[in-house]
Amino acid sequence: MALTASLIVLFSYVLGITVVRGDGMRPVANDGDVALIYRLSQQYQPGDVVVYDHDGMSYMGRVVAGVGTSLEVTNDGELKLNGNVQDRLYGQPTMPALDGPAYPLVLGAHKLFIVGENREGSRDSREFGPIDVDDVQGKVITLMRSRGL
Repeated sequence: MALTASLIVLFSYVLGITVVRGDGMRPVANDGDVALIYRLSQQYQPGDVVVYDHDGMSYMGRVVAGVGTSLEVTNDGELKLNGNVQDRLYGQPTMPALDGPAYPLVLGAHKLFIVGENREGSRDSREFGPIDVDDVQGKVITLMRSRGL
């Protein structure tokens, strides 16, 4: 009984499980993979992979910038943080969304800029704008492949 109660508390408040949907995080995570997330983190750093909510949908993406960062996504496919051009991820350009935020922008308090690894196939901050920290479900701590088992 105590073990069951402990597991319920652990998976209700501390950890979470989510299934990756879509190709926005390819090649890091593929459709159908299972991610274990840590819910208690409130500090997110560039490079962290997180699961977040936007308009009732869950998305997975990588934090590229946090509070106070000046950010620009150019029509040439460049991602600039504080004026410095970032390397292209997997050789892919980072293009702005047609109806996305106006650049350059400076991230305010409790805001993150999150993008998918598959720049051409993801819906992310380039479309939604900065994501509020309160909308982040948690940080991905492990990924379990669902294919080839």
